[in-house]
Amino acid sequence: MQIEKVKVCNPIEILVDTLVKKGFEIVESEVSDYHFHQLYFKLQGKYTDELEQIHIDKIKKIDDTTFSCSCHWSIVELIYK
Repeated sequence: MQIEKVKVCNPIEILVDTLVKKGFEIVESEVSDYHFHQLYFKLQGKYTDELEQIHIDKIKKIDDTTFSCSCHWSIVELIYK
């Protein structure tokens, strides 16, 4: 997966794919920093307890709506319907 010709790191790609499989839709994606390949994703979907079970190496859950990777500091933000 790429955003504006910047490759998405594996942990973020796995997280986004997992969330899409759980019914979330990507509503925004952009490059936050080209030099560091830092990306930002906003996904919208319905909250489910399954989200608490997501554990992906190098992904940290910041709060109920935000995940971050430790490799490129990319952010995935969730918006609940």
